[in-house]
Amino acid sequence: MNAQTSNPQDNRDQQEDARNQQEIDNERQKATDEAQRCVDQEAVSALKETRNAINAIDQGNTQEALQALERATGKLEILVARYPELGFVPVSAQVNIIDLAPDDSNEIEQIRNQIKSTVNEDDFRTARQLLNSLVSEIRTTIFNLPLATYPDAMKEAARLLNEGKTDEAKTVLQLALSTLVVTEVARPLPLLRADIDIMSAVAIADSDREGTLRLLEDARNHLRLTQQLGYAKGDPEYAELEQAIQDIERQVRANERTADPLSRLLEKFSSFFKRISGTAPAQPA
Repeated sequence: MNAQTSNPQDNRDQQEDARNQQEIDNERQKATDEAQRCVDQEAVSALKETRNAINAIDQGNTQEALQALERATGKLEILVARYPELGFVPVSAQVNIIDLAPDDSNEIEQIRNQIKSTVNEDDFRTARQLLNSLVSEIRTTIFNLPLATYPDAMKEAARLLNEGKTDEAKTVLQLALSTLVVTEVARPLPLLRADIDIMSAVAIADSDREGTLRLLEDARNHLRLTQQLGYAKGDPEYAELEQAIQDIERQVRANERTADPLSRLLEKFSSFFKRISGTAPAQPA
């Protein structure tokens, strides 16, 4: 007998795991697409020309370095004119899934208490390690060029080059490259999983009461984990969503139709997920 058909519950669990992973992969791709769209090619070119200038200095070609800085400055002037109110302009982005947190509430609570104890003992190194174990998210990391300082650094490097101070000019350029500002956006995985649970419940609401109840319970647990892990912990909408799930659970047990309430709940969950996940920062578009 095929192992996939030997146990109906195991088969359902496998199918749900596969569907969850597919939805998480879809969300990661969505985050990647959004991050790539926010990267500004003029800023990327300015960064590239900065590195070209450093390479030219290393090769003893001051004239080529000056030309690279002129091109970089031109790109930066375009950016300043285009985004006069914007402090940072994205030049690159990374999207990673970081899923280190346990899915057991008691275990999370134990780690939280350990963190408090280590902080009280000024053991910040251990506290940081413990904090990292409470991460469960799709993380978008954006590297931004600071418009307030970067253009001035290019001009200062050009001045130094014109004065024959190549080492000083190189130092200014290297320092400018080190001033890229990192910003992050987190999409909480437990909340995404709760959203997927509700989505699955909508699909079977009219045909599988027990399955619907099980998915609603999973959604409540995932919602609770999201809050325990500190994602918008104090947001009042947590309590509203918890209450909405409990109301629908009562309707399911009373054998009432729940397709419409579940659809409305799915909209609320999706909206909440988008709100606390935020959007990619410093988007020039």
